[in-house]
Parts: sequence; C-alpha cells; structure tokens
Amino acid sequence: MSKADIKTVIPVILCGGSGTRLWPYSREDHPKQFLNLFGKKSLLQETIARTMRIADVPEDHIITVTLDDLRAEVVEQLVAIGPGTQNHILSEPSPRNTAAAVAYAALYIKLTFGDNAYAWILPADHHIQNEQALHEALAAALEAAEQDYIVTFGIQPTRPETGYGYINVGQPLEGASARKANAFFEKPDKETASTYLKESTYLWNSGMFLFQTGTVLRQFDEHAPEILMQVRKSMEAGKTDLPNAELYAEVAKQPFDKAIMEKTGDVAVVPCDPEWSDIGSWESLWEIREKDKNGNVIEERVVCHDTKNCMILPEGKRLVACAGIEDIVIIETPDALLIADRTNTNSLKDLVEKLKNDKTTEVLRKTFPDSA
Repeated sequence: MSKADIKTVIPVILCGGSGTRLWPYSREDHPKQFLNLFGKKSLLQETIARTMRIADVPEDHIITVTLDDLRAEVVEQLVAIGPGTQNHILSEPSPRNTAAAVAYAALYIKLTFGDNAYAWILPADHHIQNEQALHEALAAALEAAEQDYIVTFGIQPTRPETGYGYINVGQPLEGASARKANAFFEKPDKETASTYLKESTYLWNSGMFLFQTGTVLRQFDEHAPEILMQVRKSMEAGKTDLPNAELYAEVAKQPFDKAIMEKTGDVAVVPCDPEWSDIGSWESLWEIREKDKNGNVIEERVVCHDTKNCMILPEGKRLVACAGIEDIVIIETPDALLIADRTNTNSLKDLVEKLKNDKTTEVLRKTFPDSA
C-alpha cells in the first residue's frame, strides 16, 4: 500500500459507549474508553495514536464520534495526543446506536473530504497488540473497498467466545486478498461457539469496518433510508458537528451490522490476527494482562495462597490476602467493591443492570474525587 493510498483513509473513532461491563472501574459518566488500563494512555488515546501510526494519517484527519455529554472529556483527552485531533469531534445529542453514528460520520466526511475518501470505522475502547498485522489487514481492506465493498475485519477465534458476534466467510475476492462474507451470526451459546471454533470459516466480528464514503451512503439509501434521512435532517437543522437534538432523537436505534451489513451482499472480510480484544468484560481483561505463575492478575500488597486464575485489583495500600479461591475477580474503588465469578460475564451484566434499575448512584458516576 503506497503512502498516497493510505493518506485517503479517514479514521472514525466511535467513542459513545457506556462501558458498564467493566464496573466499578467504568461508569456511565466515565466509561472504559477513558480508562488507563495498560499504561499512561487511556484506551481512547491509545486507539487514536495507534491509528495514526498504522494508517499514516495526520492529526486533522481523525474524526471522533461521541455523545455530547462526553465531549468535554474527549477534548481533554485528545489534547494530550495533539491539537489537530480535536478538529473533527462529532457530538451525538443522544445515543442512537452505531448505524446512526456511521451515517453521521459518512455524511460529515462527504462534506469535508469528499465522496471518494475511505472511512475506517474503529471503536475507541479496543486493545491491539500487533500493529503490523492490522497494517497489513488495512492494505487488504483497501483493495476490497476499491471494488465498492464494505469491508469488515474478522478475527481468528482463539476460544469458544460467547460475547462476540461471528462472521461466516466464503471464497476469496477476485483481485484481492479479502474474502466474501456469507453470513453474520449473533452472540452464540457455548456449544455453538465451540462448533465455530473447530471450523476455519468462522471469524469473530471485530466491529471495525472500511469503505468508500459514497459506497456506504448508497447502501444506506437502499437498506436504511429512514436512518440516513433523519440523520441528514438533524444535521441540516443543527450543526454539522452537533445535530438538532429533537430530530436526532427520532433516528431509529440500530446497530450498523443489522441496518446494513446483514442486508447487503457487498460485504468483504479481511481475516487477521492483530492480537485483538474488545475488553468487554473482566474476563477479557484478565486474558491479556500479565499473570503470575498461578494465572493471577494482582497488584502490590496482594498475597495469594492456593489461589488460581483470579484478578485482584484492590484500592489503596492496605494488605489483601486470598486463600483457596479460583476464577474470582475482586475489584475495588473508593466507593464500590465487586466480587464475582470471572468466567460468568452474563451474571455480571445482569448485576449491573439490576443496580441501574435500582438507580444505584455508583453505577452512573463516581462518588469520589479524582484525587482519592
């Protein structure tokens, strides 16, 4: 892929999720994309810095789509990456799922960069360890996108994961290294996921996409015209970077996969293995964090005996001692303590939903100062 080719790519960072699956670290007013889980940079900052390296794009070619309530936090975090990264922050007045966010970004790119620009859609809260693999996948995706395909990045499964969607892949495209997408499947049960793992034609759906702006707008016109029309009306009645709130609230809530990817036949898949994780649960964070000889992820002042495959992240300097436990997460903040089965992601999801329904303040926001 030549440098000139890469320069046509406009990365679009989707930064609107609530991220409560990593509660109590992640809250609705401070979701996981703003957390420093692997060093000094937040997941959002890591995503933008990594994307600029991989796609070789300047700061002012980065677009970030976020909720208006989170805009101030996004601006603050982007300052540390570079002033140009703040030039294209698109605020959603309310959350309307990813189809609306992609349509919004595509219309904005058409106005700002033209129909022929390539939009690279990337969630803000994913973790990538092998940048070279993603760079090579981007090159393959551009080949397919030049043929008017919407391209998704499929991850080679490493375990029978029930928290991801799957893609069934078909034959290679003519003149490209990508493959046709046969079908998309929702998050499966354990037995089905184990079957997918044994077959080489099923990949994890990463939620990353690449397409020419004109291509995706034509697909919206054909398969989700009401979403595109309502987003366009809200932008015309408001601002290009902050649509009219009343009109935007009428946009149908649909994932991009449901609105477009599952309906069109013009979808290609680039199989890749960039050592990817969506960090969608404590289990997935445990998978990629450094562990001791017994499989435990622990911090200072944690002493373990007869303890295996646990994640123990206490707050403060007090001693935490554990004995005779396995597959447990213990996560502490100044205002909350979580103790849960590490492997039962659905149970934790149900717990957080119960806390939200009970209007538990600690789910919505931190109840302690940042200096605590």
